[in-house]
Amino acid sequence: MYKLLLVSDQKDILDAYEGITNWEFNGFRKPHIRHDLEGAKQSLQIHHADGIIINLKNGEEKDLLRYLRANYPLLPICEAGSTPEEAMQYLGELRSLLNWLHADFSSDNYDEQKMMIRARRHFFRGLVSGKKKLTEKELYRKMRLIRSRMDPEKPCILLDLEQDSAEGEMADFIPDTDHLLERELFHSMGGDFQGFHVLPLVTKEGEVFILAGTLRGQEQPENVQGLVDQCVREGMHHAEEYRGLHLRMKSSRILPSIYALCTDYQG
Repeated sequence: MYKLLLVSDQKDILDAYEGITNWEFNGFRKPHIRHDLEGAKQSLQIHHADGIIINLKNGEEKDLLRYLRANYPLLPICEAGSTPEEAMQYLGELRSLLNWLHADFSSDNYDEQKMMIRARRHFFRGLVSGKKKLTEKELYRKMRLIRSRMDPEKPCILLDLEQDSAEGEMADFIPDTDHLLERELFHSMGGDFQGFHVLPLVTKEGEVFILAGTLRGQEQPENVQGLVDQCVREGMHHAEEYRGLHLRMKSSRILPSIYALCTDYQG
């Protein structure tokens, strides 16, 4: 059974979760409940939590989110529903993520951080390729759930790369069903760069995208598109020189926010 912490000072939220009776049937224990930032901190220090549900007055919620980023960067944050039905919908999304995080994908030792990284890549792969259709509200909710450090409201850069036909070593990566190319590209060009998180993404069909999203709390440098393009070009050169991976940049565009990839985005 997954363990939860509910942090809210809103009566409708507390009433919604009090109205849920089938916790164990849905894979959860009834949550610990706290009503403020200090109570949440105390609970997290004493009790294990697999997920946290938050709905506080704006100031305290922001403080709690900062505390979680600093101390519990892998703890999934679940949206708080205002009715039992809505709460169960969001808990279903949390349960799916937790099942993924605890799934046995290989014979390697379980590593929660690695599993969360896989979950994030799976999510963003579907988003940038257009296979995952989300509204702005759904995107915000799910980026919090998987603890993405990218700010969906800030500008991002999306690059589309193309693979040359290849023989030998490169042929093992196409169509990249095991995401070998994706991992190789992350070693060459991924990670934090100039206030952005650069994330290479490769679909099963062999499409190659680079999503560079603004990190939360970071200021954007001038000529951000040129900086990210240069970072990616250097990564492409590194991948070619050391792994024989031949890539070309098809397009590079700056988007006003990650929300621009959503179905209901209106600018």
